[in-house]
Amino acid sequence: MFEGNWAYRIIVILSLCILLTWTYLTNEDTLLNYIGGRFVMDTRLIWQIGIFALLSIVLFYLMQSTLDYKAQNGILKKYLKRLQQELDIEREAIKDLKTESNEELLRLESFIITISDTAKQLSSVLHTDELLRVILRKTVDLLGSDRCAIFRVDHVLNELFCIDSAGYEAEKTIKIGEESGLVGYAAQEGVFVSRETLNQDYAKRHIVDEDTLNVIFCQPIVHNNKVLAVISVGSVNVNLTHEQIMRLLSILANLGSVALTNTKLVDRMREQSVRDSLTWLYNHQYFQTHMKDALSSAKQAKEPLSLIMMDIDHFKHFNDTYGHQAGDFVLKEAAAIFHSQLRGSDIVARYGGEEFVAILPRRAIDEAYNIAERIRKVFAKNRFEFEDKDLKITLSAGVSAFKPSDKEDISKELLIKCADEALYKAKDEGRNRVIVSKS
Repeated sequence: MFEGNWAYRIIVILSLCILLTWTYLTNEDTLLNYIGGRFVMDTRLIWQIGIFALLSIVLFYLMQSTLDYKAQNGILKKYLKRLQQELDIEREAIKDLKTESNEELLRLESFIITISDTAKQLSSVLHTDELLRVILRKTVDLLGSDRCAIFRVDHVLNELFCIDSAGYEAEKTIKIGEESGLVGYAAQEGVFVSRETLNQDYAKRHIVDEDTLNVIFCQPIVHNNKVLAVISVGSVNVNLTHEQIMRLLSILANLGSVALTNTKLVDRMREQSVRDSLTWLYNHQYFQTHMKDALSSAKQAKEPLSLIMMDIDHFKHFNDTYGHQAGDFVLKEAAAIFHSQLRGSDIVARYGGEEFVAILPRRAIDEAYNIAERIRKVFAKNRFEFEDKDLKITLSAGVSAFKPSDKEDISKELLIKCADEALYKAKDEGRNRVIVSKS
């Protein structure tokens, strides 16, 4: 360990030897003196040599200890210096970790506040489509996405309807299934789907090829194993891992699932309040409200609007003859015929008793007449079977319309009155016919 210190030791030994030689040479007496006819040994020199030897040994070991201490002290200083450097590095690491921990805590606190606010906001929305739009906005905020869309699922039509989107124009309707890409597949399976995961599965790569929306992630909103909606994400701008994105979308979906269940219940109650309980057509109150709005929109857009008033012929006599249960059966069948002959934008309502009314936006009076005539022929041709009875039903109708070219400003009440007068004229002229109002 101390090989480098031998030079010092040799110097010390040589110095002692020189000192001993000089003492011997300068001494007047010799080691052997001839006195009185015999040789006598001088012991002083021997003692000097002995003392010098002893001093040399002591000095040698003192030098050895000094050199060893010096070497150990140097090693200790190097060790302490290295230890200090390591402590400095650890101190900086702890400081950085503390900073990162504080930032992580701040991000976690912000995330918890955001999720809490999201839960409160979602629970306060009572309309399904509005709720889905709120979920879309929260998805954009949390993921920093500039391309995102949300779809409502219709299991009857086996389709997805785009409620809202951000960053790109999504298709209005998409079929549920693999042929519609990631969105259709997520709606079909009811599980989280990512483009990366599907690309890694050879058997499912074709789903990515079918995707026209360039979706990266899809998260279905599921309640009781039934898919209610699907969130699609086309881009993520924040620094999040695949697992973090999946967790965030899962939290949103869980919150949205509970909220959607509530809104659907409210929608059902709201729908019941505007529907006729027997035929499930709109009721009289809803017709009056919607008629006013439809006429106002038609005037503003300068588009035609037609109205058809319909009445089942001899319905009172029919009830008296076959009973009220048969009458209820006929009313339900009539509602089914109206739904089959009118388009989705048309509104049909039970006006009262056996009278029905249909609002036809963007339909001129000639087109409305053809529709009413088509419905009348369906009634006249059909045979309604009830409890082994073959029932024959006919229908009378009156048609009125708002024409954008009319100089006179027509009111809702006048439009209804004109259609009603045309209906009564059809009845007066023998029933089972359609009359167009001349007003």
